[in-house]
Amino acid sequence: MLVHIGIDDTDSPNGMCTTYLGAVLFKELSRLGDPLDLPKLIRLNPNIPYKTRGNGAVALTFNIEEEDFKEVKEVVIERVKELADFSHENTNPGIAFLIGDVPEKLREFSIKALREHVSIEEAERVAKDVKAEVIKFKLGRGIIGALAAIGYPLRKFTYELLAYRKIENREKERKIVKESVFLMDSRFYPFTYDNVDRDKGSVLITPHGKDPVLVGIRGVDRGRVLQAFEEVLIEEDVVMVQLYKTNQSTDDHLVPKKIKDVKLYDSVIIRGKVSSPYWERGRHVFFEVEDETGKIRVAAFEPTKKFRKYVRMLIPGDEVIIAGGVKEHEGVLTVNLEKFYPVKLAPNIEYVKPRCPKCGGTMKSKGEYLKCKRCGYKMPKILMAVERPRGLKRKIYEVPPDARKHLSRPLVLPGGEDKLLELLWRL
Repeated sequence: MLVHIGIDDTDSPNGMCTTYLGAVLFKELSRLGDPLDLPKLIRLNPNIPYKTRGNGAVALTFNIEEEDFKEVKEVVIERVKELADFSHENTNPGIAFLIGDVPEKLREFSIKALREHVSIEEAERVAKDVKAEVIKFKLGRGIIGALAAIGYPLRKFTYELLAYRKIENREKERKIVKESVFLMDSRFYPFTYDNVDRDKGSVLITPHGKDPVLVGIRGVDRGRVLQAFEEVLIEEDVVMVQLYKTNQSTDDHLVPKKIKDVKLYDSVIIRGKVSSPYWERGRHVFFEVEDETGKIRVAAFEPTKKFRKYVRMLIPGDEVIIAGGVKEHEGVLTVNLEKFYPVKLAPNIEYVKPRCPKCGGTMKSKGEYLKCKRCGYKMPKILMAVERPRGLKRKIYEVPPDARKHLSRPLVLPGGEDKLLELLWRL
């Protein structure tokens, strides 16, 4: 019989990783049944505040003999009890089991969990309706992701290869030869991507926390992802490697909306006009966008680094398409900018003093008149309108790799511009 297994919310900022648990289960359950495909790594709404880290859930699908199902359930439950980080207050694991084909109602629920806020109670109602069995630990919030991972249609997908390290090494620096990662990237980019940040000279395939992940390599071609991993020189023991099929880098989280319809935790695409000059607070850059339904604040936060330079070039009157996640910042709904596209740039007019008509010297303002610094010629104070060139081009600007959300599709990949340009041509 066809059995789907979903797990979520087993990790914490202090360690552990749901993908590690998924890899352990995939290996162990493969002796009890036949996997139908690679395990799925499904990233859900990145704006939810009580996520543990990357808000990723895992789903496995097997063909299993009916008499083995009880053992399968026992193995899954025992491994969650053994490996989940129950000590952290935000870790609330959940497991889901579904037998048979995935109902459309569960697919719809999974898309909602990607794009909106979903409650535990709603997840329980859906589980009952689709006849899925859910098991909650502590608050059991993980059943949301467990069900969503099973139901996610994965019409668009990428791959991520994850290699895991020994338990005793999890608080130590990861021993990867940096030069080998840059060499690997030069050979396999863009079939694998976001491996390095060449502007900063930094490696991006290694996380920094205490979790068991040693290396993560993302790509659009599973063969090249596997080959790329072989090129990386690793100077510590690798205990397990697992390739996942995932919704990462698909832009599936983004939904076109009018400003009046934007809600907290949404991931949106908005077309409007810049309605304010930019301002800065700390190292964050803010501006406002308006459409015919309202205004909303937009931010390019400090981790986006040089991306902020382009945001500062926007001026009131620019028509733009923006994309990003909606959170509250200082009590105000704010779009955390992931990409933007200048549709039409407003003229940048600056009013300047003319040159002296007599000698060509510099004029100085003297109240109601202008006076030449060189020859003393006086004239009425009339300023000239000069249109300054704009530094922005009619193209999509995106945040750098190390500031990119898991779900955001890099422009280097086919379709990286699709979501924004669809809105451009639709309106």
